Amino acid sequence: MVICRFILVLIFSIFFLNVGHSKENLKDIPISARDFIILKYELFLNKNLKRLYGGGGLQNPLISYEFVDYQVKFNDKKYFSISINAYMNKFRYTKQKKYIPKISDCNAVRNKIILNKMGYDFLSFKANNSFNEEDINNSLINGVFNFPGLDEDIIKKTINNTSISINVVHPIRKNSFKCNGKINQKILN
Repeated sequence: MVICRFILVLIFSIFFLNVGHSKENLKDIPISARDFIILKYELFLNKNLKRLYGGGGLQNPLISYEFVDYQVKFNDKKYFSISINAYMNKFRYTKQKKYIPKISDCNAVRNKIILNKMGYDFLSFKANNSFNEEDINNSLINGVFNFPGLDEDIIKKTINNTSISINVVHPIRKNSFKCNGKINQKILN
């Protein structure tokens, strides 16, 4: 019994000693620009992923997706990398419609998330000139890099070196398609 009380007193004293040494005000805790940009990218992606849902009809020729996930990392080369997995609607693409994704679908995912544009003509599915790299840069500057403290050259360098990888996941895995490149290049490879 005495040992139990001693252990409890020891645990509580350790807890209160640690609490006393913690920072008392949130403004005293520094946050790095890297961590803040990762947060901003995640907020931007999370807000704009809804643009991918509801596709597959005449009004929206985009593939019908049932789930999209993403990951934002700061890689070893000291730049950001974004990975997006867009899962095609299982019922639609196994039972209703036979469709195998291609490069235009992969690029359309990035285009819809960043610019809310397809980037391809409705009938021919050829790339159109509805946007350019500068439009992508401006969208990222307004949606991710819209906070004070970053110099314009750092923003440009960061965007130009951010890589993106998009995986359009077909319900039949062998039909999946992947593309990647710099986030602001017009057409991903």
